[in-house]
Amino acid sequence: MMPTFIDDESKAEVDAYTKECNDGAGPVVACFSTAEYISLMQRDYDKVIQLYENTCFRPASDKSPNTVTMPDGTKSYPPACFNLARFRLTGKGRTKFSQKDGYDLFDRACVANHHGACHMQARMLSSSPGSFGDEVPYDPVKALDLFEHACRDGADNASCFTAATVLLRGEFVKPEADNVSPGEAKGTEDIQIREGEVDRRRNVKDKRVAIKRDPPRAESMLELACNRGHPSSCFNLAVMYNVGDDGVPKNSEKYAAYQKKTEEQIETFGGFGFGGGPTSG
Repeated sequence: MMPTFIDDESKAEVDAYTKECNDGAGPVVACFSTAEYISLMQRDYDKVIQLYENTCFRPASDKSPNTVTMPDGTKSYPPACFNLARFRLTGKGRTKFSQKDGYDLFDRACVANHHGACHMQARMLSSSPGSFGDEVPYDPVKALDLFEHACRDGADNASCFTAATVLLRGEFVKPEADNVSPGEAKGTEDIQIREGEVDRRRNVKDKRVAIKRDPPRAESMLELACNRGHPSSCFNLAVMYNVGDDGVPKNSEKYAAYQKKTEEQIETFGGFGFGGGPTSG
């Protein structure tokens, strides 16, 4: 249930940053906070959009703190661009729906070093060609770079895990295939057809780009995510050390260590669901 009231102390804070925002003329943080309040409490989404646009796109002359100077000289508050992108992708509150605008806004936020936006932009780039219309590019190579950037520079565990999965999948299985053995990925083993699972074999007519396998690169990102508390990454590392892969030899000690880490994190987080994916902040 959405909240319908706030206490006096919180109301005083809201009044303060709403006044400071001054209908878009004030600092970006005050205007962004005002937009968040209106979205949550008043649901005037047209006004929310106006404030997100105001804080995502500020002129070069803007002196507001907490902005990022963009390559074109304009200023930006990346969380506003990220939130505005999500509005555009869903048309929330009957506001404008545009997948192209959503992509461009994620790109702007990513350039401004919002790693959640980099993750979302990468997801769009790696989706099947045409999934988001003709104006949103299909570029899985750039997507991988963005996932890795969000992983290493933004501590985004979901990006680490996704990038590692791409780097382990290979060219013989479908890009969306999971649970691929090294032999299946390299084409040295037949791809197994499992009961209740869709066929993971890549169709010869599938024109989607296959990323070259790089197990050591995948290993390094899984290690980062695992050490930050991502149980699925710990599990995949344990599997890698149990069976071995190109450039990642079998290692019984590491297998046992990461198996233990997996079990500990599952117990701590209540399952594999703890992700570290993108947020608005």
